[in-house]
This record gives sequence, C-alpha cells and structure tokens, in this order.
Amino acid sequence: MSRRQFIQVTSVTVAASALPVAAAAPAVGPSTAARYILTRLKQQGADVLFGVPGATCDPLYAAASAPGSPVSVVVNSSDLEAGYAADGYARIRGLGAVAVTAGVGTMGLLSVIGGAFAERSPVVIINGGPTEEDLRLQKELGTLFSHSIGREGTDLAMFRQVTEFAERVERAADVPRVVDAAIKTAVMRQRPVYLEIPKNLWEAKCPAPTELLDVQPVPTGEEEATAKEIVSRLSAAKSPVLLLGIELQRSGLAKEISALVSKWKVPWATTLLAKAAVIPEQAAGFVGVYAGEHSLPEVKASIEKADLVLCLGCVMGRQYRSLMKRPAQSLIVVANDKARLGGRAASKVTLKPLLAALETQAWSGQPRFIQVEQRPSPRAAETGNGLGYDETMHAISDVLDDSFITLTDTSLSMYPAAQLKVVGTQSFVCNAVWQAIGFSVGAAVGVGLAQTRRPLVICGDGGFQMSAQSLSTMARRKLRSIVLVLDNGHYGIEQWLLDPSYFSNPGATVKPYLQLNRWRYADFAKSLGFTAASTVASPAELVAALAEAKKAEGPVLIAVTLNPKDLPAELRA
Repeated sequence: MSRRQFIQVTSVTVAASALPVAAAAPAVGPSTAARYILTRLKQQGADVLFGVPGATCDPLYAAASAPGSPVSVVVNSSDLEAGYAADGYARIRGLGAVAVTAGVGTMGLLSVIGGAFAERSPVVIINGGPTEEDLRLQKELGTLFSHSIGREGTDLAMFRQVTEFAERVERAADVPRVVDAAIKTAVMRQRPVYLEIPKNLWEAKCPAPTELLDVQPVPTGEEEATAKEIVSRLSAAKSPVLLLGIELQRSGLAKEISALVSKWKVPWATTLLAKAAVIPEQAAGFVGVYAGEHSLPEVKASIEKADLVLCLGCVMGRQYRSLMKRPAQSLIVVANDKARLGGRAASKVTLKPLLAALETQAWSGQPRFIQVEQRPSPRAAETGNGLGYDETMHAISDVLDDSFITLTDTSLSMYPAAQLKVVGTQSFVCNAVWQAIGFSVGAAVGVGLAQTRRPLVICGDGGFQMSAQSLSTMARRKLRSIVLVLDNGHYGIEQWLLDPSYFSNPGATVKPYLQLNRWRYADFAKSLGFTAASTVASPAELVAALAEAKKAEGPVLIAVTLNPKDLPAELRA
C-alpha cells in the first residue's frame, strides 16, 4: 500500500457502505478473472464498484455481490452517472472503478474518461468484451453480436485515446499480468486505464495475487540537480509566488508540500482545480485561487507582478495561457513528470522525490508577502426578480464548515466558487479544466461514498438536467448530500461566451437555442425519493433553506431562483 492510500484510510472514516482499506495477506490458491480484479482494486483503496449491469459484465457484478467480496456494488441510474461517480471517488480515494456493458455502455463513458484523463483522475474502466467466437462469426457471417457496430476492437480503440493504458485479455492466464499493469499505471500515473475481459473469461481460473503491487514512484535521477537550481532561483527572487496544482493531491504529497511552504514562507496560490486540495486555505501565506483573467484583482496581481512563479503539479487549462506566456526566466513549471526552467529543454523528474530533494536544500530567501482579501462583498442582483450570484455564493460560503466537501459544476457559478470559504483539505472538487456540464451531480455520488463529509453540490440548471438521475442513487444510498440547482432558465455560461451584452442590456433576449425547458426541480427531486426539497427566490429564503438542509439526515435539494440577467462579480468587468 502506498503512503497515499495509508494516509487517506487512516485520516478518513469510510462511509458505512464501503469497507476499510487494508493491506491484507495475498490470496492463496486459484482465483478467477473477476475475483482477481476485485482483490487488486481493494488492495489499492477502491472498495466500491460503480456502474450499470449488462450481459457482458454481469459475472463481475455477481462476484462483487457475493458474500465475502472485498468490493461492494453501487448500481447507478445511467452510464454517465456511473462514470462521474467513479471519477469523484477516485479523486478522493486515489483509485475508482466502473463497469458497464460493452458498446452501448462504454461509449457513454468516453466524455467522462476524457475529463478524468485531462484532470489526472485514476479510474479503472472494466469492460466485458466479445468472445473470440463472437468476433469470428461477425467476420465470417456478417452477423453483429450485441452492441457491436460491425468493427472489431471498437471499444479498445476508443479508450486508447483517453486512457494511459488499454489492453484486452485474450487468455485467463494473462489476467494477472494485464490487471497488475493496468492498476499500477493508474495509481502511479494518476490517469484512467481500460481493461477488456471477454465475457466468457470472467469465471475462468487464473493464478491468485501473490504479493502486493509496488506502486512507489521511481526517481529519474535528475531530481537533485533540478531541486538545487529551483531553490537557487527561488531564493534570489524578491517577490516570488508558488502556484500549487492538482498533481500534488493526486500523488498524496500534502505533507511534503506543506513542509516546503512552511520552510520557504513564500506566498502561495492554487489553481481552481486544486483549490484546498493539499493545504487548508486558512494556512499562512495563502493569497487566493488563481483562475487567470477572471481571478480577483488582488490574486491576479499577486501572480502577474511576481518576479518568479513556481508552478508545482499544475494542469494548465486555457485560462492559464497568459501565465504560460511569461518570460521564461520568470517561470518554473514542474508537471507531468517534467521540469521546465528558463528556456532550456524540460528535464524528466518525478514529483515526490523532487519535493524530497527540495526539502534538503538550504534556504536563504526572504520573499515579500501581500495579504489579499479572499472574496468580494456580497452584491444583490440589480434588476429583475431572483437572487444574484454574489449573494447566493456568499450565503453558501457562510454555511460551509469542516463537515462539508463542496462540488461545483461548469457554469457561471464556477468563477465565484474560487472564493468559497471551504475548510480543511480535499474539501473542494470541480471540473475546471475539462469543463463538462453535469459533472458535479454524478461525481457527488462517488465523493459521498469515498469519505464521510457531506457533499454540497452547486450546479447550474443546464448542467443539472444532464445528470439529474443521480438524485435517485443519492436517495437510494441515503447520502446526506445537499444539491443546489441555480435556476436562471438558460445555458448562462454559453450566453456569456457568445453575447455577454445580454446581461447588461435590459431589452436583450437569450439566444433561442440556449433556453431551457423549465423544470419543477423540487418536485422532481421528491419523485426520485428526496424527502426534503424546496425552491427559494430571496436571500432570506436561501439562508433558511441552507440552515434546514444542514440539520437534515437525508439528501436535500434546493432550487435557487436566479435573476437571469445577473453575472458574478468576476465576469462583470
């Protein structure tokens, strides 16, 4: 077991539906393909299998549901939700797993897994594929097996584009080699992987695991020299700043980066994807969340006026283009197993041994620090009915404490979400780089099962309509989630991108193809098993609803009626 899994298991009490992680003694005697996979998942901290059953993966579900199985099963309401749930679980626990039926199920996962790849989320996709006989008859007779489009290896070919490892098992004897390679890749590279098991091999005998997987990071040999140069340049800078990224959390490096920040006393910020990921925002030196041009002015200035920015483990989306265009001598970037210093070619480094090497370097820097306000004052919507974004996010921020983990969706609300006063580490989850709408609702299912804090979801109405069935799983599993649907009746973020004048021109109308069908969100939630659901349209109603939701024992939905013309402060300029 890696240090990351040990820390996560010992610091978080797992939900009652999940089994505790333990480095149990390897199994003795023969195994089956299904049991082998389940055992390896459990050993790496993934003790929940998400998905939708189907003919090609039913034996895996049967094995996972059998008495004594190391992994429990969560059946989701759609393939999309299953993927998001496994993704959310992986972001917290270090590994997630999803199984759906071939073709019609797996193709529904592609968008989710694309986001997991971009944002470094280690999800194991387990697919039951066609048998050799299926492939032979399709080729000889032209008869399509179930869920086939008529081409061989379709699923495997697609997932090779969005995973770090993808392979099909052809013989039962190959199961240990392929499964071990996949799971080691997922854990060590922190990216999704794909396993395809022909449906007739699930119960075939294969050797059982004989020892625990070695998933410790391997140094490249360049870490010591790279660390020495980084510290030399950082010490010489007068106003440096650190920008901390999501790879630090994915690699379980909270302790290491916290020690460096404390030692150096250099001001630090995070990307939006890495908000509150490894260091509490209440810790000394925090200047805010940097999200490019839409950051708070004070945070933007602290990054852009620094004479050296050291980016550690950052996944850079389009909002960081201006940062990456800085003069080479004022920017150091360490990410994706590479370190780029100055204008030289990148050197190969592994993040964990690099941080260890940085810790051993003598430090003589005296960086300057500028204290910044972490969020703007609340502002009511100026015209029309409904709440404004600022006052809505302010009310949400005021209710947050260490019992919550907040998830935000791709919507206009993701910009002010950077200023939410979340408490503790691993207390914020978003899809800031891939930016798929609907991510937050499905991911909250996995996040809720991965740890004991309450998921608090902030989702636009357009995104919610993409993955609304996830409420059914929340109700069935009795997850104590709080889902806020920000209802302005249209795809607000698209309207802003295409024609922002709509929000300032009282007579302007939404583009017709961006208007949403108006749902009765509270009634919908109740129809899926929520006992607590309401609609609010004023600050007082929102504050009261949040207070009641905090006391609730089951899942809660709050539909927040927004002024359709309102924008958050970060976008009004």
